[in-house]
Amino acid sequence: MMNKKTTFYLVFVTLLALLLNLGGALYILDFGYFLKLFEIDTNLFISLIFLAAIVGAAISFIFSEMIARFMLGVTLIKQPSTYLEKWLFTSVERQSRQLGIVMPQIGVFYASDLNAFTTGWGQRHAMFAVSSGLLESLDQDELEAVIGHELAHIENGDMVSLAISQGIIVSLTELPARLFGYLIDALILRGRSQGGIAYLSVYWFCMLLMALLPHFIVMWFSRQREYSADKTSALLNGGEKMISALQRLSKNNHHPLFLRQSTAFGITSAVLEGLVGDVGKFKTIFSSHPPLNKRIHVIQKRDIE
Repeated sequence: MMNKKTTFYLVFVTLLALLLNLGGALYILDFGYFLKLFEIDTNLFISLIFLAAIVGAAISFIFSEMIARFMLGVTLIKQPSTYLEKWLFTSVERQSRQLGIVMPQIGVFYASDLNAFTTGWGQRHAMFAVSSGLLESLDQDELEAVIGHELAHIENGDMVSLAISQGIIVSLTELPARLFGYLIDALILRGRSQGGIAYLSVYWFCMLLMALLPHFIVMWFSRQREYSADKTSALLNGGEKMISALQRLSKNNHHPLFLRQSTAFGITSAVLEGLVGDVGKFKTIFSSHPPLNKRIHVIQKRDIE
């Protein structure tokens, strides 16, 4: 089970890695020279960075559920009316009881993508949401496995750890990257690009340079939590159901993997993946989810053992 100590370690290691990465990047870019050139107080700038980290982590944590519901148009089901909704409630309630957690709110969003996710402040304040495409495409055994996988994230507290860590990463890279973009634009182009291609090029270069190391750490952690959630679901529902669900996803080209697309760090992750294309292991280390075939192999290996 994911506990508060593990969450603290992830946030601490991410912050430490980010500060080291950020310090090295600012040294390479000779950021202090530009601050002095434009008469920007260094201590004030550092204070603003730390303030941004605190605010960013808080916003990512507090508003994660609201943002997810707004972006995907999730409708909470208060009283199940159809057979499928009643079955969904029964399955979520049963598996929540088995895991010893409070039953989360249940939501549905209308999309053809095969997608499900959990979000919220913790075990007592969580939401489980599933797409209409997933409900229509998977059979009940496969849906039970997906439900067990997502509820395992709630039990482990994964969404809390990742939301805080990613909020810190974005905050500590966003401010210096944007500022450096404006400074370069003002110094070289005299502000003529007005936030155009020159500014965006510098901005994205700084974002990638400053966030590489902490990004690897958070994405590695996310992939380990996926394996852990698969294992929990396999224990609750049987390994064959989890394997069947993953095989169904692997045959479908529209399983967007919510964590990669919609978290605060999703845009940078997508850019990094795009830069390396489909180059096997190199693409994997930039992703929040392991390859589906590898997840299937891990479950099959556990079943044999």
